[in-house]
Amino acid sequence: MSAAPVDVDALVGLDARSWAQLLRSLRLLDGLPDPLGPLLDGPTSELSSGPRRRQLCEALAAAAAVRDSLLEDRALPVAVLAALGSLADAAAAHDPDRRGPQGEDLKVAAQGADDPDERAEQRARALRRSLEEERRRREGAEARALTAQSRADELGAERDALRSELEAREAELQVARDAVDQAAARAGRRAGSRVADLERELASERSALAALRREHDRCRSELEAAVAELGTLRSRSAPAPAAAPAPLGRPLVLPPELEEGTTEAARWLLERATLLLVDGYNAALLLRPGRPLEEQRRWLVDRLRPLVTRGGATPVVVFDGAGASGTMRDTGGVEVRFTAGGVIADDEIVFAVAATDAPVLVVTDDAELVARVRAEGGNTVGVVHLAGIVER
Repeated sequence: MSAAPVDVDALVGLDARSWAQLLRSLRLLDGLPDPLGPLLDGPTSELSSGPRRRQLCEALAAAAAVRDSLLEDRALPVAVLAALGSLADAAAAHDPDRRGPQGEDLKVAAQGADDPDERAEQRARALRRSLEEERRRREGAEARALTAQSRADELGAERDALRSELEAREAELQVARDAVDQAAARAGRRAGSRVADLERELASERSALAALRREHDRCRSELEAAVAELGTLRSRSAPAPAAAPAPLGRPLVLPPELEEGTTEAARWLLERATLLLVDGYNAALLLRPGRPLEEQRRWLVDRLRPLVTRGGATPVVVFDGAGASGTMRDTGGVEVRFTAGGVIADDEIVFAVAATDAPVLVVTDDAELVARVRAEGGNTVGVVHLAGIVER
């Protein structure tokens, strides 16, 4: 009996699992004729569907020897065997009592397949095996679906927990942002209020200073007028008054024979000044470098002590900061000033120069301070001349 023709459409319509098994069995065969060999050498993805899959099925239908070899493969699903030939061939291929493709038993089985009852029985057995296979595949798919659903539920719960945590963190972050914004707003208002207060205080101090300067100018004018009147009265009462020395005034003007910037000029200025102001750290750091600050301060004050016993200008040394004010004791009559918080020694010195009309001599090498002192009518000498004006 000749084999039943291959059902090409059935082969093309095989499920993915049966089709994959068919491809594996084909690739295990040796000496595949053309065009089966070249078609199988291509990518598997091109054989999964489309024209190339149908071309392979048509080539397989034309290769009877290959079809017979596949019918001997017990690993092939029933659906594949049914598509390759008759159901009788499919049943024979899966019959555990079948002894091989040749021999008397195969002929008897083939002859028995001509009986309509036998063919119906074989078809029923094939259908039952196919149903059983489908049932096992369905149960496996259902089990995998349940596992996937369980995993999806777990991931969903984890996602919800993470989302809740994220929302909580975002809420906390928003609260923190609001707190920072409120604190920044409060700080800005406080700073603005403080700046306004300071500006008002500065304006008040400037007004007071302007008033003091006007009062100072008025008193000076009155004093000059009184001195002039007194001179007139004395000139009328005295026949031959002696020539009065010229007032010192501010700033002190060196005589022509002295050169500015010399120790002799510095001594001349000190003899005529009523106040000697020393820029403390400027002098100490230049004359006593590399020593601790306390030692520098003590050394500078000790250097100024001879001026106290000699008389004349009052020595005053000014240091930045109030932190060390309590450490300076036994200064030998030298006045030591430490500036208050927010005030530097330069400002303290300029304030002291502006607060008096008497001649003032300032010892410093700070160019900015020199300019400010001279603008207020004071005289300045460099730090290098300090030893020369103290030790005579």
